[in-house]
Amino acid sequence: MDDARAYALGDSAEEHRRLMLQSRFIGELTEALFARAGLAEGMHVLDVGCGAGDVSLLARDFVGERGSVLGIDRSADSVALAQRRAQSSGYRNVTFEQTTLEDLRAHGPFDALVGRLILLYLPRPAEALAQLVRLVRPGGLVIFQEMDMATGRSLPELPLYRRIGHWITTTFQRAGVDIEMGSRLFETFRRAGLPAPELLSAARAVGGDCPELSAWLAGTLGSLLPLAEKLGVVTRDEVQIDTLASRVCAEIVASGGVVHTPVYVGAWARTAG
Repeated sequence: MDDARAYALGDSAEEHRRLMLQSRFIGELTEALFARAGLAEGMHVLDVGCGAGDVSLLARDFVGERGSVLGIDRSADSVALAQRRAQSSGYRNVTFEQTTLEDLRAHGPFDALVGRLILLYLPRPAEALAQLVRLVRPGGLVIFQEMDMATGRSLPELPLYRRIGHWITTTFQRAGVDIEMGSRLFETFRRAGLPAPELLSAARAVGGDCPELSAWLAGTLGSLLPLAEKLGVVTRDEVQIDTLASRVCAEIVASGGVVHTPVYVGAWARTAG
């Protein structure tokens, strides 16, 4: 996406691993959204900001062999990784391209446009969405999932979990990322010329031993650390990143309580027929 801000989390191998871990952790939330929205067999799907390819591969499970998925990203390394993953899965109808919005005009029309955690990085999300919607056939589906980043919580309140959330959200805010994009999806769809979307919100709740949650949190902060230090949010010494996952997991186990992830909001609508 040409008007995207610099991706705050970077494009390292560690970030790719974090993206795949994130997808394992929240993938069921996206799967439920796709099912509710009506993504179906035989559809031809465009996945924007595909990253390591997880959403594209999930979409392929819905469209089957008769459909197809094109994932696009501006990172050549992400596209190469996504393509290798599709090939290893035996999916010949899932392809990936490093491309710009302008170059996309040669593609389509698509039956569905999908994206996860993409619009929050765009300074003009409604304008970008309006351009993308032109690639969708009349009556086609538009499905996006974003988050309300500051809604994570725990019971009882856990100091380390709270600090991690503060460090992450503050870094994103100072970088110009919209941490409330989930709740802005309704307005964004309307401003992009789409009908009022249907909405679905969901989160993960975790108690006890929690290696996936802990690794996801530590990986996110680890990817953000260079930017967090640059923006004066927190230092590497304060974070102690090498032990962060084990410490937050121990805190959750010792509390006997429950941690709630931030809320993920999904929105979907059909283009005018």
